[in-house]
Amino acid sequence: MNIKHFMPYIIKHLEHVVSLLVVFLMLVATALWSGKLFGHDIGSNANPGNNAKTTLVRPDNEQMRTLGLPANNDCELTQRDSASWTVTAQDGTDLGVVVSTAPYARHIKGFAGTTPLYLYINTQGHISQIAAAENAETPDFFKRAFEGTTPQWTGKSVADASHANVDAVSGATYSSKAIIANVQNTLAARSRAESATAPIPAIGWARTIIVTLVLLTGILITFKWRGHKWLRMVQLLLNVGILGFWCGQFLSLSLLRGWVANGLDPVASLPTVLVLGVAVIMPFIKRPHHYCSWVCPYGSLQALASQLPFPKVHCSPKVYKTMSRIRITVFAIIMLLLWTAFWDIQVLNYEPFSAFMVNSAAPIVMVLACVFVVASCFVPNVWCKCLCPMGQLLNLSEK
Repeated sequence: MNIKHFMPYIIKHLEHVVSLLVVFLMLVATALWSGKLFGHDIGSNANPGNNAKTTLVRPDNEQMRTLGLPANNDCELTQRDSASWTVTAQDGTDLGVVVSTAPYARHIKGFAGTTPLYLYINTQGHISQIAAAENAETPDFFKRAFEGTTPQWTGKSVADASHANVDAVSGATYSSKAIIANVQNTLAARSRAESATAPIPAIGWARTIIVTLVLLTGILITFKWRGHKWLRMVQLLLNVGILGFWCGQFLSLSLLRGWVANGLDPVASLPTVLVLGVAVIMPFIKRPHHYCSWVCPYGSLQALASQLPFPKVHCSPKVYKTMSRIRITVFAIIMLLLWTAFWDIQVLNYEPFSAFMVNSAAPIVMVLACVFVVASCFVPNVWCKCLCPMGQLLNLSEK
């Protein structure tokens, strides 16, 4: 067997591996400024976890009432670790846990300083109420920020709340961004702790199996029945209905950056890990751009919209080439902003993929998502070809 015959094949795959490594390092660079990498603090930031010896400031009576709990003399708070207390009623009934965000967010500041919070997580694992701890923010601005953000987490499970997309409040941007970061950091830590005791996918095993079947169906069609248009339509509908609206499984730059910064639980995130695995592996077996063409629910929704009987705008190869240049320019600007921490992670909150999570998506995201779907009725897949940072990232990984 002549190894020279296989050298072009080997070199091509080695180049692909190097491209993946470069893309991975690009994502790592976006997370470094946050002081966290794969859930571990780096630099001078200290994450107490469950082992650091930290004296917590207990919530006072007014804060306990805000949390919906009896005053301190009517229930017992027992410190369980360096960030939380177990709450027990006088009759011994377990009332849940109160978590302080302060140990998880020491480096996060609002306009005038840190903005620690207390999260009351009841025995069902839901965030019952949130109370503000002592801070130096301007009261009126902080009140506006607090009232505009915290209701979007209350009533949700720790897992659901950790994925909630909450926008900063106009007119109280500094305070609201600090509140959002406090809650996000704390919930990420709590979610990892809960997953350790209950290792199941965030969407459940049944939906995970269905997601897997949809992914396998797409792979099978691309290899066996690629030319059958009706099967292509069925796959697009499955992607939109099941991967998108029902299971909320998609890749985004925001998601990948969050994994790099905060780490991930492989079981809780199993469905999305499978989606990522398909996106990474398929180009190695001669199926480039498989995720964008055969998996992405938002790309599938645009492709379906393009099939509607509207007049189409003819775009020359030169126009498509310009679109491609716009996409890589937008991607470069976003990465530069992330690498320099100039615009914080808020720049990623406007990716339209989260519009599939209708109950938690921000209104502006819903509007943007609809605009590009309507535009695709006339120019197919406008978002994918002209703006999508996730598509550009995958494209770079394949080159």
